[in-house]
Amino acid sequence: MSTATRAPIPASDQTWLHMDRPNNLMHVHSLMWFDGEPAWADLRRTVKERVVDKFPVFTRRAVEVDGEWAWEDDPEFDLRHHLRRVDLPAPGDVEALRAWAGTQFSRTFDPERPLWDMAVIRGVTGLEEQPVTVIFSRFHHALADGIRLVQLMLSMCDMHDEAPVLPPVVGRDVRTGVVAATTGVVKHAAGDALDIAKGLTSRVLRLPLAVTRLRPSSLEHGLETLVHPERMIDAVSALSSLNNQSANTVTELTRLMAAGRSVETSWSGVPGVAKRVDWVVGLDLDRIKKFGKEYHGTVNDALLAVLSRALTRYLDEKDALVDEIHWLVPVSLLPMDENLPAELGNHFSLIFMSMPLGIGDPQELVQAIQQRMTRLKESAEPVVTFGIQWLLAESPTTVAVWLTNYFANKGVGVLTNVPGPRAKMSFAGVPVACSLGWAPTSGDQPMSLSIFSYNGQVSISIAADAHLVPDPERIAELVREEYDVLMG
Repeated sequence: MSTATRAPIPASDQTWLHMDRPNNLMHVHSLMWFDGEPAWADLRRTVKERVVDKFPVFTRRAVEVDGEWAWEDDPEFDLRHHLRRVDLPAPGDVEALRAWAGTQFSRTFDPERPLWDMAVIRGVTGLEEQPVTVIFSRFHHALADGIRLVQLMLSMCDMHDEAPVLPPVVGRDVRTGVVAATTGVVKHAAGDALDIAKGLTSRVLRLPLAVTRLRPSSLEHGLETLVHPERMIDAVSALSSLNNQSANTVTELTRLMAAGRSVETSWSGVPGVAKRVDWVVGLDLDRIKKFGKEYHGTVNDALLAVLSRALTRYLDEKDALVDEIHWLVPVSLLPMDENLPAELGNHFSLIFMSMPLGIGDPQELVQAIQQRMTRLKESAEPVVTFGIQWLLAESPTTVAVWLTNYFANKGVGVLTNVPGPRAKMSFAGVPVACSLGWAPTSGDQPMSLSIFSYNGQVSISIAADAHLVPDPERIAELVREEYDVLMG
């Protein structure tokens, strides 16, 4: 095979390529159904022209050559291996779909072929008034991150009118957000140093500046300090304002490194292979915005409040309620736009977010969530953890596995919130009724929650270990109930 058919796999993508475990595979899943029935020929043509022909990675397999990993053209590539028709077990309803989808979470990809597939299922009942056609997709995380896969979905669809495809910018302007974290830390370092100098040694003060440059030598220096979190604990009492970036970086990284395993509760343990899934759809985005505005919060604050109350009730029913739980939350390091790069790839980091539980008053709950999120937003933690992800890819396998488990096991799972198209779209000429997805988990994480918005509606998807969380449908019920209570 000519080397011209190979492309090196970037370290940021190798991280996810090597993180597969039998009980937690690094696969991103999605589900889409339609207001109508797309023709098979149109489906094939859409996938071929807008995915296979446009993005080379979808016709390539991952190979190791002389100790280096690369994407190599699959000489026997055939779209029939990746786009297939599936029949659900009787009665072919939404419950059968949920059960079947859960089985797909533990199905590995053939390493001799490109790491993705799409299943088309016709005549599913219970999702809409009439039977619908469903597309269930699986993509290995090494191909792309969640934001890039949402963009991929957009690239396969057509707008019904001239409405904007992408959602408005959520939160801070990207120029002052994570993308600019490195320059922001440098710019404000002098002023921040004055704020926190009393509580920090000079060595710790250099930490945010050193690690955000993402150079190997700087990362080694930063991690040497990080693995001794007691050297930074004193910084907590010296914090000043919520928007003090250097202080917040030290605080959040101290919290991350000093934290032990995820707090023991009803879902604690070692996950098995079997998974279960469920979802909540049709949450009205305007009602969520109204609630957030009423309590001086964002849409994200409002949705996290719903999840906090639902999980509070779930754990309380199990006699296992705790004060807070921790999630790993992906943060994109590049803005979301319509110019999808041909190489796709992973351009995100993971941050460590604590979710308060047991707070009944909506105002108090939203305020507690806001305070935690502000500390994270106004820190360079995403850039630092991106460097840690880079170290995972560069480390020997045994070290990488240990580091992966070390960080993953600090949280209950992965919590994502991806804004999707604001207006209705068509796929293969047929309107898309609903779209949702699931992020993968790693280590001993038992569950993931994925929030996605489309056409003024919000969906929340749950993927859980079948043994540790045997009833994700109960979590879905509680999410719906708490949404109804809070949104009025």
